[in-house]
Amino acid sequence: MCEFDPRCSGPDDLVSTAYEQIAAGRWSVTGVFGDASGAPVAYTTGLTEHRRPELLITGLDPDLACRILNRAAELALADRTFLESKFLGGVVQPPHLLAGLPAVDTSEMHVTRLLYGPDFPALQLIWPDERSRFPWESGYSFPVDAQPLSGIPPLAA
Repeated sequence: MCEFDPRCSGPDDLVSTAYEQIAAGRWSVTGVFGDASGAPVAYTTGLTEHRRPELLITGLDPDLACRILNRAAELALADRTFLESKFLGGVVQPPHLLAGLPAVDTSEMHVTRLLYGPDFPALQLIWPDERSRFPWESGYSFPVDAQPLSGIPPLAA
């Protein structure tokens, strides 16, 4: 956790922070820096209380990832159908689309699993490359391990 990572601003109490945010009617976002063994990951805890799937994003700096997740959560709470779309607009500027992929593996979502157990709906937000291609599409410009997928990708068109 943060106590052991020099990139963090100080100690943290992720579970207590999540409880406080949820009790106030909000959600919490946890960001984890990547290292040699894995890409960075960020995820929400508390959207379950609003009958929305928890959100997850991989491969981005935690600060950027947290901003993206907060914006997506705001849009999801404002419009119940927002996360049902195959592609999600209005989250990232300029108007890039993110893809939503139902997460099968939520093992990286430690705080969420501590609060809700292993069975909760989660959606991974997938970011495109500079040509708007996604990891499952031919010609995607980033390495496979740059953005690990937590679900089963759709068949490329």
